[in-house]
Amino acid sequence: MFKTDNNMFVFVASAVDTTHAGGIATPGELLFLDETGTNEAAVTAGEKFRIVQYDADGNQRATPLLKYDNYINVNNVAKSDRVLQVSTWGWNGTAGSIDNVNSNRYTVRVNFTHNVDMFSEQSDLHFFEYVSDASATELEIADNIQQKMAANGPVFSGKTSGKDRAYAKVSLLSAAVATGNVASSSGTAAFVNGSKSVTIGNTPAFAAGDYITAAADDATPRYKVVDVTGNVATLSTPYAEATETVNDGTCKYIAAATMAAAAAGLQITGVTPKFTVGLHKDMVVSFNVTLDGWGDTTAISTTAPSKGVGHSREVAELEWFAHGAVGAYYRQGVPNNSDLITAVTAGVDAAVTADYNMTFVDAVLDDPYHAVAGSGKGRVQIVIAYSGTASDVSTHLPTRLIG
Repeated sequence: MFKTDNNMFVFVASAVDTTHAGGIATPGELLFLDETGTNEAAVTAGEKFRIVQYDADGNQRATPLLKYDNYINVNNVAKSDRVLQVSTWGWNGTAGSIDNVNSNRYTVRVNFTHNVDMFSEQSDLHFFEYVSDASATELEIADNIQQKMAANGPVFSGKTSGKDRAYAKVSLLSAAVATGNVASSSGTAAFVNGSKSVTIGNTPAFAAGDYITAAADDATPRYKVVDVTGNVATLSTPYAEATETVNDGTCKYIAAATMAAAAAGLQITGVTPKFTVGLHKDMVVSFNVTLDGWGDTTAISTTAPSKGVGHSREVAELEWFAHGAVGAYYRQGVPNNSDLITAVTAGVDAAVTADYNMTFVDAVLDDPYHAVAGSGKGRVQIVIAYSGTASDVSTHLPTRLIG
Protein backbone atom coordinates (compact mmCIF):
# COMPACT_ATOMS: atom_id res chain seq x y z
CA MET A 1 0.00 0.00 0.00
CA PHE A 2 1.34 3.41 -0.99
CA LYS A 3 0.50 6.71 0.54
CA THR A 4 -1.80 9.21 -1.14
CA ASP A 5 0.12 12.40 -1.82
CA ASN A 6 -0.28 15.70 -3.64
CA ASN A 7 -3.73 14.90 -4.94
CA MET A 8 -5.98 17.59 -6.31
CA PHE A 9 -9.77 17.33 -6.26
CA VAL A 10 -12.03 19.77 -8.08
CA PHE A 11 -15.79 19.83 -7.49
CA VAL A 12 -18.20 21.97 -9.51
CA ALA A 13 -21.67 22.29 -8.05
CA SER A 14 -24.75 24.46 -7.72
CA ALA A 15 -26.28 22.88 -4.59
CA VAL A 16 -25.36 21.12 -1.33
CA ASP A 17 -27.35 18.11 -0.08
CA THR A 18 -27.86 18.61 3.66
CA THR A 19 -30.48 15.85 4.09
CA HIS A 20 -28.68 12.87 2.56
CA ALA A 21 -29.88 9.63 4.13
CA GLY A 22 -27.73 7.08 2.26
CA GLY A 23 -27.61 5.68 -1.25
CA ILE A 24 -26.89 7.66 -4.40
CA ALA A 25 -27.45 11.38 -3.94
CA THR A 26 -28.85 13.82 -6.50
CA PRO A 27 -26.32 14.04 -9.35
CA GLY A 28 -24.03 17.06 -9.09
CA GLU A 29 -24.90 18.00 -5.52
CA LEU A 30 -22.15 18.19 -2.91
CA LEU A 31 -22.20 15.99 0.20
CA PHE A 32 -20.21 16.66 3.37
CA LEU A 33 -20.13 13.29 5.18
CA ASP A 34 -18.42 11.98 8.31
CA GLU A 35 -16.68 8.58 8.52
CA THR A 36 -20.04 6.83 8.97
CA GLY A 37 -21.60 8.40 5.88
CA THR A 38 -23.76 10.79 7.92
CA ASN A 39 -24.21 14.42 6.93
CA GLU A 40 -21.69 16.67 8.62
CA ALA A 41 -23.28 20.06 9.35
CA ALA A 42 -20.04 21.72 10.48
CA VAL A 43 -16.67 20.10 11.14
CA THR A 44 -15.29 20.66 14.63
CA ALA A 45 -12.15 19.61 16.51
CA GLY A 46 -11.49 15.86 16.53
CA GLU A 47 -13.94 15.10 13.70
CA LYS A 48 -13.34 13.60 10.28
CA PHE A 49 -15.19 14.09 7.02
CA ARG A 50 -14.97 13.79 3.26
CA ILE A 51 -16.53 15.61 0.31
CA VAL A 52 -18.55 13.42 -2.05
CA GLN A 53 -20.28 14.05 -5.38
CA TYR A 54 -22.22 11.69 -7.67
CA ASP A 55 -22.60 12.05 -11.42
CA ALA A 56 -25.69 11.25 -13.49
CA ASP A 57 -24.58 7.62 -13.90
CA GLY A 58 -24.26 7.06 -10.15
CA ASN A 59 -20.46 7.20 -10.15
CA GLN A 60 -18.95 8.66 -7.01
CA ARG A 61 -16.04 11.06 -6.69
CA ALA A 62 -14.79 11.63 -3.17
CA THR A 63 -11.86 13.05 -1.26
CA PRO A 64 -9.94 10.97 1.26
CA LEU A 65 -11.27 11.08 4.82
CA LEU A 66 -9.81 14.25 6.32
CA LYS A 67 -9.24 15.23 9.95
CA TYR A 68 -10.25 18.63 11.26
CA ASP A 69 -6.87 18.98 12.96
CA ASN A 70 -5.02 18.33 9.70
CA TYR A 71 -6.37 21.32 7.82
CA ILE A 72 -3.68 23.83 6.89
CA ASN A 73 -5.95 26.42 5.35
CA VAL A 74 -9.45 26.93 3.98
CA ASN A 75 -9.79 30.01 1.80
CA ASN A 76 -13.10 31.30 0.43
CA VAL A 77 -12.81 33.72 -2.48
CA ALA A 78 -15.87 35.54 -3.78
CA LYS A 79 -16.42 35.47 -7.53
CA SER A 80 -15.37 38.56 -9.47
CA ASP A 81 -15.87 39.36 -13.12
CA ARG A 82 -13.08 39.53 -15.64
CA VAL A 83 -11.79 42.85 -16.91
CA LEU A 84 -10.62 43.32 -20.50
CA GLN A 85 -7.75 45.74 -21.08
CA VAL A 86 -8.73 49.09 -22.59
CA SER A 87 -6.14 51.67 -23.70
CA THR A 88 -7.29 55.08 -24.98
CA TRP A 89 -5.51 58.20 -26.21
CA GLY A 90 -6.81 61.50 -27.57
CA TRP A 91 -10.55 61.93 -26.98
CA ASN A 92 -11.56 59.30 -24.40
CA GLY A 93 -15.32 59.78 -24.29
CA THR A 94 -15.26 62.69 -21.86
CA ALA A 95 -12.14 64.74 -22.63
CA GLY A 96 -8.87 64.81 -24.56
CA SER A 97 -7.63 65.53 -28.06
CA ILE A 98 -5.05 64.58 -30.71
CA ASP A 99 -2.23 67.01 -31.55
CA ASN A 100 -2.90 67.47 -35.28
CA VAL A 101 0.44 68.39 -36.87
CA ASN A 102 0.68 68.91 -40.63
CA SER A 103 2.79 66.46 -42.66
CA ASN A 104 3.74 64.53 -39.53
CA ARG A 105 4.47 60.83 -39.04
CA TYR A 106 2.26 59.23 -36.39
CA THR A 107 3.35 55.80 -35.12
CA VAL A 108 1.60 53.23 -32.93
CA ARG A 109 3.26 50.11 -31.56
CA VAL A 110 1.15 47.44 -29.87
CA ASN A 111 3.10 44.81 -27.95
CA PHE A 112 1.08 41.76 -26.81
CA THR A 113 2.47 40.55 -23.48
CA HIS A 114 0.15 37.80 -22.20
CA ASN A 115 1.54 34.82 -24.13
CA VAL A 116 5.32 35.03 -24.41
CA ASP A 117 6.11 31.36 -23.66
CA MET A 118 5.55 30.30 -27.26
CA PHE A 119 8.02 32.89 -28.51
CA SER A 120 10.97 32.13 -26.22
CA GLU A 121 10.01 35.06 -23.98
CA GLN A 122 9.55 37.36 -27.00
CA SER A 123 6.27 39.24 -27.16
CA ASP A 124 4.30 39.86 -30.35
CA LEU A 125 4.80 43.39 -31.73
CA HIS A 126 2.51 45.18 -34.21
CA PHE A 127 3.51 48.46 -35.91
CA PHE A 128 1.22 51.02 -37.55
CA GLU A 129 1.95 54.47 -38.96
CA TYR A 130 0.34 57.31 -40.87
CA VAL A 131 1.73 60.56 -42.34
CA SER A 132 -0.76 63.41 -42.04
CA ASP A 133 -1.50 65.77 -44.95
CA ALA A 134 -0.67 69.46 -45.24
CA SER A 135 -3.85 70.51 -43.38
CA ALA A 136 -4.21 67.78 -40.79
CA THR A 137 -7.28 67.30 -38.62
CA GLU A 138 -7.73 65.08 -35.57
CA LEU A 139 -10.31 63.02 -37.43
CA GLU A 140 -8.01 62.47 -40.40
CA ILE A 141 -5.26 61.12 -38.18
CA ALA A 142 -7.48 58.90 -36.00
CA ASP A 143 -9.52 57.70 -38.99
CA ASN A 144 -6.50 56.57 -41.00
CA ILE A 145 -4.73 54.90 -38.07
CA GLN A 146 -7.95 53.04 -37.21
CA GLN A 147 -8.37 51.86 -40.80
CA LYS A 148 -4.79 50.61 -40.95
CA MET A 149 -5.15 48.70 -37.69
CA ALA A 150 -8.46 47.11 -38.76
CA ALA A 151 -7.42 46.50 -42.38
CA ASN A 152 -7.68 42.70 -42.13
CA GLY A 153 -10.87 42.44 -40.09
CA PRO A 154 -12.71 43.94 -37.15
CA VAL A 155 -9.73 43.21 -34.91
CA PHE A 156 -5.97 42.90 -35.26
CA SER A 157 -4.20 39.94 -33.79
CA GLY A 158 -1.43 38.78 -31.49
CA LYS A 159 -0.34 35.25 -32.35
CA THR A 160 -1.11 32.22 -30.23
CA SER A 161 -0.91 29.30 -32.65
CA GLY A 162 -1.81 28.91 -36.30
CA LYS A 163 -4.95 30.80 -37.21
CA ASP A 164 -6.17 30.91 -33.60
CA ARG A 165 -5.00 34.26 -32.32
CA ALA A 166 -5.41 36.61 -29.42
CA TYR A 167 -7.22 39.71 -30.52
CA ALA A 168 -7.67 43.39 -29.77
CA LYS A 169 -10.13 45.71 -31.47
CA VAL A 170 -9.55 49.36 -32.29
CA SER A 171 -12.31 51.98 -32.08
CA LEU A 172 -12.63 55.53 -33.39
CA LEU A 173 -13.99 57.94 -30.77
CA SER A 174 -15.22 61.50 -31.32
CA ALA A 175 -16.51 64.44 -29.32
CA ALA A 176 -18.91 65.27 -32.16
CA VAL A 177 -22.51 65.15 -31.00
CA ALA A 178 -24.55 62.45 -32.76
CA THR A 179 -28.00 63.93 -33.43
CA GLY A 180 -29.25 62.67 -36.79
CA ASN A 181 -31.52 59.62 -36.99
CA VAL A 182 -30.11 57.07 -39.45
CA ALA A 183 -33.43 56.55 -41.26
CA SER A 184 -35.63 59.14 -42.94
CA SER A 185 -38.53 57.70 -40.96
CA SER A 186 -38.91 55.02 -38.28
CA GLY A 187 -36.61 52.03 -38.84
CA THR A 188 -33.66 50.05 -37.54
CA ALA A 189 -29.96 49.58 -38.24
CA ALA A 190 -28.67 45.99 -38.33
CA PHE A 191 -24.95 45.67 -37.52
CA VAL A 192 -23.09 42.36 -37.90
CA ASN A 193 -19.78 41.70 -36.16
CA GLY A 194 -17.01 41.37 -38.76
CA SER A 195 -19.09 42.82 -41.60
CA LYS A 196 -18.82 46.20 -43.32
CA SER A 197 -22.47 46.14 -44.37
CA VAL A 198 -25.20 47.78 -42.27
CA THR A 199 -28.81 47.26 -43.30
CA ILE A 200 -31.11 50.20 -42.59
CA GLY A 201 -34.77 49.35 -42.04
CA ASN A 202 -35.90 52.35 -44.09
CA THR A 203 -34.39 54.92 -46.45
CA PRO A 204 -31.01 56.02 -45.02
CA ALA A 205 -30.87 59.67 -43.98
CA PHE A 206 -27.09 59.91 -44.30
CA ALA A 207 -24.63 59.84 -47.20
CA ALA A 208 -21.18 58.47 -47.99
CA GLY A 209 -18.58 60.33 -45.93
CA ASP A 210 -20.83 60.65 -42.87
CA TYR A 211 -20.34 58.57 -39.71
CA ILE A 212 -22.80 56.33 -37.88
CA THR A 213 -22.84 55.07 -34.31
CA ALA A 214 -24.96 52.54 -32.41
CA ALA A 215 -25.54 55.08 -29.60
CA ALA A 216 -25.38 58.83 -29.29
CA ASP A 217 -23.06 59.07 -26.26
CA ASP A 218 -19.52 60.34 -26.79
CA ALA A 219 -17.88 57.04 -25.73
CA THR A 220 -19.52 54.79 -28.37
CA PRO A 221 -17.33 54.03 -31.44
CA ARG A 222 -17.98 55.90 -34.69
CA TYR A 223 -17.84 54.20 -38.11
CA LYS A 224 -17.22 55.99 -41.41
CA VAL A 225 -19.67 55.30 -44.24
CA VAL A 226 -17.97 54.90 -47.62
CA ASP A 227 -21.01 53.93 -49.70
CA VAL A 228 -24.80 53.91 -49.53
CA THR A 229 -26.66 51.72 -52.00
CA GLY A 230 -30.38 51.36 -51.48
CA ASN A 231 -30.87 50.70 -47.79
CA VAL A 232 -27.40 49.17 -47.26
CA ALA A 233 -24.50 51.27 -45.95
CA THR A 234 -20.88 50.12 -46.34
CA LEU A 235 -18.42 51.00 -43.59
CA SER A 236 -14.72 51.75 -44.04
CA THR A 237 -13.83 49.01 -41.53
CA PRO A 238 -15.69 45.89 -40.36
CA TYR A 239 -18.02 46.35 -37.39
CA ALA A 240 -16.03 45.33 -34.30
CA GLU A 241 -18.81 45.32 -31.70
CA ALA A 242 -21.27 42.51 -31.03
CA THR A 243 -23.92 41.81 -33.66
CA GLU A 244 -26.96 43.95 -32.88
CA THR A 245 -30.04 45.58 -34.37
CA VAL A 246 -30.52 49.12 -33.09
CA ASN A 247 -33.69 51.18 -33.29
CA ASP A 248 -33.71 54.45 -35.20
CA GLY A 249 -33.49 57.19 -32.60
CA THR A 250 -30.85 55.23 -30.70
CA CYS A 251 -28.62 54.63 -33.70
CA LYS A 252 -27.43 58.03 -34.98
CA TYR A 253 -25.36 59.57 -37.73
CA ILE A 254 -22.95 62.51 -37.70
CA ALA A 255 -22.28 64.67 -40.75
CA ALA A 256 -18.72 64.54 -42.12
CA ALA A 257 -18.13 68.27 -41.50
CA THR A 258 -19.24 67.97 -37.87
CA MET A 259 -16.89 65.04 -37.28
CA ALA A 260 -13.96 66.86 -38.92
CA ALA A 261 -14.35 69.84 -36.58
CA ALA A 262 -14.44 67.79 -33.34
CA ALA A 263 -11.80 66.22 -31.10
CA ALA A 264 -11.01 62.58 -31.94
CA GLY A 265 -9.39 59.65 -30.17
CA LEU A 266 -8.52 55.97 -30.49
CA GLN A 267 -9.24 53.09 -28.17
CA ILE A 268 -7.80 49.56 -28.19
CA THR A 269 -9.72 46.86 -26.30
CA GLY A 270 -8.57 43.31 -25.64
CA VAL A 271 -10.86 40.62 -27.05
CA THR A 272 -11.33 37.25 -25.37
CA PRO A 273 -9.15 34.67 -27.20
CA LYS A 274 -10.20 31.19 -28.28
CA PHE A 275 -10.45 28.63 -25.49
CA THR A 276 -10.61 24.85 -25.79
CA VAL A 277 -10.34 22.69 -22.68
CA GLY A 278 -7.01 20.88 -22.75
CA LEU A 279 -5.86 22.63 -25.95
CA HIS A 280 -6.13 26.44 -25.90
CA LYS A 281 -5.24 27.88 -22.50
CA ASP A 282 -7.47 30.22 -20.54
CA MET A 283 -5.92 33.68 -20.98
CA VAL A 284 -6.85 37.34 -20.81
CA VAL A 285 -5.23 39.50 -23.48
CA SER A 286 -2.73 42.13 -22.29
CA PHE A 287 -0.62 44.55 -24.31
CA ASN A 288 1.51 47.69 -24.18
CA VAL A 289 0.87 50.67 -26.46
CA THR A 290 3.71 53.02 -27.44
CA LEU A 291 3.16 56.26 -29.39
CA ASP A 292 5.75 58.19 -31.42
CA GLY A 293 5.18 61.54 -33.12
CA TRP A 294 1.91 62.32 -31.39
CA GLY A 295 3.18 65.55 -29.77
CA ASP A 296 0.79 66.95 -27.16
CA THR A 297 -1.90 64.33 -27.74
CA THR A 298 -3.70 63.40 -24.52
CA ALA A 299 -1.67 60.56 -23.00
CA ILE A 300 -2.65 56.89 -23.04
CA SER A 301 -5.04 55.87 -20.29
CA THR A 302 -5.21 52.15 -19.58
CA THR A 303 -7.64 49.92 -17.70
CA ALA A 304 -5.56 46.91 -16.64
CA PRO A 305 -6.82 43.41 -17.51
CA SER A 306 -7.82 40.90 -14.84
CA LYS A 307 -8.78 37.21 -14.98
CA GLY A 308 -11.13 37.73 -12.06
CA VAL A 309 -12.21 34.80 -9.88
CA GLY A 310 -14.54 31.91 -10.66
CA HIS A 311 -14.90 32.30 -14.41
CA SER A 312 -16.28 29.25 -16.20
CA ARG A 313 -13.09 28.89 -18.27
CA GLU A 314 -10.89 28.96 -15.18
CA VAL A 315 -13.05 26.32 -13.50
CA ALA A 316 -13.17 24.09 -16.59
CA GLU A 317 -9.38 24.18 -16.89
CA LEU A 318 -8.94 23.28 -13.19
CA GLU A 319 -11.43 20.44 -13.46
CA TRP A 320 -9.80 19.07 -16.61
CA PHE A 321 -6.39 19.12 -14.93
CA ALA A 322 -7.65 17.45 -11.75
CA HIS A 323 -9.42 14.66 -13.66
CA GLY A 324 -6.31 13.87 -15.67
CA ALA A 325 -6.63 12.28 -19.11
CA VAL A 326 -8.28 8.93 -18.49
CA GLY A 327 -5.63 8.12 -15.88
CA ALA A 328 -2.61 8.99 -18.01
CA TYR A 329 -0.38 11.26 -15.94
CA TYR A 330 1.31 12.99 -18.86
CA ARG A 331 -1.74 13.05 -21.18
CA GLN A 332 0.11 11.60 -24.15
CA GLY A 333 -1.49 9.31 -26.72
CA VAL A 334 -4.89 9.23 -25.01
CA PRO A 335 -8.27 10.69 -25.96
CA ASN A 336 -9.07 14.21 -24.83
CA ASN A 337 -11.14 14.11 -21.65
CA SER A 338 -12.82 17.50 -22.15
CA ASP A 339 -16.21 15.77 -22.24
CA LEU A 340 -15.83 15.13 -18.50
CA ILE A 341 -16.03 18.84 -17.68
CA THR A 342 -19.04 19.87 -15.59
CA ALA A 343 -20.70 23.18 -16.48
CA VAL A 344 -23.51 23.72 -14.01
CA THR A 345 -24.34 27.29 -15.08
CA ALA A 346 -24.58 28.61 -18.63
CA GLY A 347 -21.54 26.66 -19.79
CA VAL A 348 -17.97 27.56 -20.69
CA ASP A 349 -18.22 30.89 -22.49
CA ALA A 350 -16.35 34.02 -23.51
CA ALA A 351 -18.40 36.47 -21.43
CA VAL A 352 -16.56 38.36 -18.72
CA THR A 353 -19.13 37.43 -16.06
CA ALA A 354 -17.83 35.12 -13.31
CA ASP A 355 -20.06 32.17 -12.40
CA TYR A 356 -18.55 30.53 -9.31
CA ASN A 357 -17.53 31.41 -5.78
CA MET A 358 -14.30 29.53 -5.07
CA THR A 359 -13.19 27.60 -1.99
CA PHE A 360 -9.60 26.33 -1.75
CA VAL A 361 -8.70 23.70 0.85
CA ASP A 362 -5.17 22.60 1.75
CA ALA A 363 -4.85 19.66 4.15
CA VAL A 364 -2.43 17.01 5.42
CA LEU A 365 -3.02 13.27 5.14
CA ASP A 366 -1.79 11.08 7.99
CA ASP A 367 1.17 8.74 7.52
CA PRO A 368 -0.20 5.30 6.52
CA TYR A 369 2.73 3.68 8.43
CA HIS A 370 3.65 1.26 5.67
CA ALA A 371 7.29 0.43 5.03
CA VAL A 372 7.38 1.61 1.43
CA ALA A 373 9.36 4.24 -0.39
CA GLY A 374 7.88 7.68 0.06
CA SER A 375 5.83 6.85 3.13
CA GLY A 376 5.02 9.65 5.52
CA LYS A 377 2.48 12.41 5.65
CA GLY A 378 0.83 13.39 2.38
CA ARG A 379 -0.90 16.51 1.11
CA VAL A 380 -4.22 17.12 -0.60
CA GLN A 381 -5.69 20.17 -2.29
CA ILE A 382 -9.43 20.60 -2.84
CA VAL A 383 -11.09 23.20 -5.04
CA ILE A 384 -14.83 23.79 -4.84
CA ALA A 385 -16.43 25.95 -7.54
CA TYR A 386 -19.91 26.75 -6.35
CA SER A 387 -22.55 28.72 -8.26
CA GLY A 388 -24.96 28.91 -5.32
CA THR A 389 -24.70 30.97 -2.14
CA ALA A 390 -21.10 30.82 -0.89
CA SER A 391 -22.11 30.15 2.71
CA ASP A 392 -23.70 26.83 1.64
CA VAL A 393 -20.14 25.51 1.36
CA SER A 394 -18.26 27.53 3.98
CA THR A 395 -20.58 26.53 6.85
CA HIS A 396 -19.44 22.89 6.51
CA LEU A 397 -15.73 23.64 6.75
CA PRO A 398 -13.43 24.42 9.70
CA THR A 399 -14.35 28.05 10.39
CA ARG A 400 -11.27 28.69 12.51
CA LEU A 401 -9.14 28.41 9.36
CA ILE A 402 -11.32 30.11 6.76
CA GLY A 403 -9.49 32.99 5.11
